Amino acid sequence: MPLDQRSTAILTHLVKAKTFVPIREITEKFQISRRTIYYDMDKVNDWLKENYLPEVKYVRSAGFILEEEAAVHVPEKLSSMNSWHYEYSLKERKAWLAIYLIARDIPLYLEGLMEKVRVSRNTTIDDLKGLKQELERFHLSLEFNRKSGYVIKGKEEDKRKAIVHFLQHVLFDQNSPSVLAKIPLVLHKGASHFDLFDYKKMEAVQQILGESEQELNLQYTDEFLFSLAVRLLLFCRRVSDGKKIAIDRFEKEVLQETKQYRAAQKIGEKLSRLFTIEFPEDEIFYITKHLLSSRVQFSEEPPLIHLQDDAYILAKVVTNMVTDFQRYACVFFENRQEIEKNLLLHVKPAYYRITYGLEFESDMTESIKGKYQDIFLLTSKTITHLEAVVEKKVNEHEIALIAMHFGGWMQKAGAKPADRKRALLVCTNGVGTSRLLLHQLEGLFSTVDLIGSVSLREYEKNHYYDVDFILSTIPLEGKEHPVFVVSPILTEAEKESLLKKVIGISATESKSSGSIDALMEIIRKHATVLDQEGLQQDLKQYLSKPEKVGMEVRKPSLKEILPVGSIQLKSEVSGWEEAIRKAAAPLLAAGSITESYIQAMIDNIVKMGPYVVIAPQVAIPHARPEDGVNRLSMSLLKLTKGVSFSEMAQQDIHLVIVLAAVDGEAHLTALSQLTDLLSDEGRFTKLIEAETAAEMFEIIRTDA
Repeated sequence: MPLDQRSTAILTHLVKAKTFVPIREITEKFQISRRTIYYDMDKVNDWLKENYLPEVKYVRSAGFILEEEAAVHVPEKLSSMNSWHYEYSLKERKAWLAIYLIARDIPLYLEGLMEKVRVSRNTTIDDLKGLKQELERFHLSLEFNRKSGYVIKGKEEDKRKAIVHFLQHVLFDQNSPSVLAKIPLVLHKGASHFDLFDYKKMEAVQQILGESEQELNLQYTDEFLFSLAVRLLLFCRRVSDGKKIAIDRFEKEVLQETKQYRAAQKIGEKLSRLFTIEFPEDEIFYITKHLLSSRVQFSEEPPLIHLQDDAYILAKVVTNMVTDFQRYACVFFENRQEIEKNLLLHVKPAYYRITYGLEFESDMTESIKGKYQDIFLLTSKTITHLEAVVEKKVNEHEIALIAMHFGGWMQKAGAKPADRKRALLVCTNGVGTSRLLLHQLEGLFSTVDLIGSVSLREYEKNHYYDVDFILSTIPLEGKEHPVFVVSPILTEAEKESLLKKVIGISATESKSSGSIDALMEIIRKHATVLDQEGLQQDLKQYLSKPEKVGMEVRKPSLKEILPVGSIQLKSEVSGWEEAIRKAAAPLLAAGSITESYIQAMIDNIVKMGPYVVIAPQVAIPHARPEDGVNRLSMSLLKLTKGVSFSEMAQQDIHLVIVLAAVDGEAHLTALSQLTDLLSDEGRFTKLIEAETAAEMFEIIRTDA
């Protein structure tokens, strides 16, 4: 039975786990039902039997486990799997159809396309209908002629954009058997003289790109390096066939001033020698666009000098985004300068991706939107600064990447891991993903010090790391430290499983150590133990009950932290300072805050200006949790006669909402609901016109 993308991913997950994987972990990770799991597991077991490997075992109280013999051989079997043993998803089928049709540039008959995606005639026709709609966004048309077949028509630049877009749908794994098997078929055609693809040349292209990193003083993410290498193979093929790009003269003048252009020139020279083709100047400029749009793991930028440089403009964008995020989320970042530096590392290539129509897409976006909904929504509000510069709408995939960056800095006040164990994160997905993953892991372990994250290539170059174990987004070999494979976004079940594994290697005695010793004695009485240490470690993992699992920060709703007793209505006050003191009075009386917190809110406005004014007529004064917050709370003061928070203010404030946050996260749901309320013109008008605290609370609690 062929494997599809999901069953392949589940099998790979079992290989990485090296221990029992509970059903709950699989349902959460892959967002599927128990019934679907059993269906996929039947596929996996049929495939394992066809390859003469032990089937996946299921133990009711523990979950699924792959025997060591299978775990060792599955990666090799998958990498060498014939393409016809792999079942495409709908997204993959449409992507491959687009890539085939664009790469060949000659009409292809339906029968030939059916053969390439291995589905029925009707399914292929339906896929082509869906593809036709998708191609419209690239200003391309899918045309059909009974005599010649299907062909995609449009400008070369638009075809290149489509290639970049659809490659993202099939390059989900650098070792995917589907990708590695299909690339040669896409690149070769009939009598073409361009004998482009062999794996050594693929490696040579990656080496050429690796050399450009040194010149640019940066490091691409591992996945981008692979993706760009495949792109260049396809582009070289098109150049060989006379399909050349044309770059606007004014655009050339701008691109020519960048260091990426100089790097692209050297890349073009090396590609010309490698494939014995002539590389036109416009193709060099086109490569420059891709280098500017690259996702990077690390970069050292020179000081910003010229006021009109893109880097200077984008630095201002980042500053405004961080300012707004702090304002909307009502948090203060301790290391703001570092945050802005790291955020610029992502925003700069995002700017070029959006400008040149090479935008990033990721399957992780939906997971980020679901698991970090509050942070995603808050980031969406800050993205207007970037949209104003690019003069385009930023897609949700790019927003999700930035949300991951912000999410990584939303740390609880004072929550730092203890210095008992040292761990390193190896991440192939870029700085935003590694930052968020580091934050998840820091919140998970109370006895582990995460020393940072590195790319796969950094890890392979360094022969020694002073750590107790490695956490990696991909399987690793060859180091003396234990390696635990983790997902970029951890589910609760995965967190529990990871905690058990770490406890299993811990030198400290767990609470269950006595039980484990007793179990070992019983087992030794009735069986021969071949690997006593391994068995003891597996028992320790299985029996441990990590206390931190399920203890995510609770995020109460708006109506919970803003009760009717904390709402006041007054005709007027003498000024904004009195407005803050009056608004905070219910929280002070309830012991939720101290007098020092009120003074800190006032001092912040004196120091930083009226940053608390978040919308017309609305201000949300707040300070740091350590300034005097005893519990998460909120209060509201409505003024009949508005008060100004600044001499430059164009509108007086009628709603003063005091927020007392205990950390960077717990208040986000309530704040998100408050934002929705203030954005709803009808509900906001009712709030302003309400005459009693009870009326206001009724409006607040609606949908909250």
